[in-house]
Amino acid sequence: MVRLADSLSNPGAPLLRLLKALEGAETELECLPELGQDSPVVATEIRENRILSPDEVAELVDAYRRGASMLELSRRYGVHRTTVDEHLKRAGVVKRSQTKMTPDRVTRATELYEQGWSTPRIGRELHVSASAVCKALKRAGVRMRPPVAPR
Repeated sequence: MVRLADSLSNPGAPLLRLLKALEGAETELECLPELGQDSPVVATEIRENRILSPDEVAELVDAYRRGASMLELSRRYGVHRTTVDEHLKRAGVVKRSQTKMTPDRVTRATELYEQGWSTPRIGRELHVSASAVCKALKRAGVRMRPPVAPR
C-alpha cells in the first residue's frame, strides 16, 4: 500500500499524472482525495527548455551588442532572461550597466513628478519601470503623493 497524502500537502502535476496512471493498476492506493473544484491549483502546462542553435546564439549576441535589451532578446528567442545572460557570458560579452536612473534622469523625473506626472507615465518617458522611478524619487527625498485608486 502506498500512502502519499501524509507526505505531500500540495502535489505537483507530475505526481497527479502518476496517480491518475496508477488508478487503473492493480495496486491499492490510499493517497489523495478525488480532485475537484476544491483541489489546489496545479500547473497543467509543462514548458520544455528551448535550446538555441549556434546561429541563434550568434544572432542573440550580435543583437545585444547592437543595443537590444536582455528582456527583448528573451522574448524574441523564447528563453528566460537568465538564459540570455548565460549565452552572453559564454560569448565573453561585457554587459551594459544596469543603472537606469542616472542623476540626470532622477532630476528629470523629479521635475515631471512635480508637474503632476504619474510614475508610470514618467517611466514610459524615461524607458524605465514605474517602480524604478518611484524608488529613485524616494531616494532623492521627493515627497510622494498618495496613490490614486483606479476607476
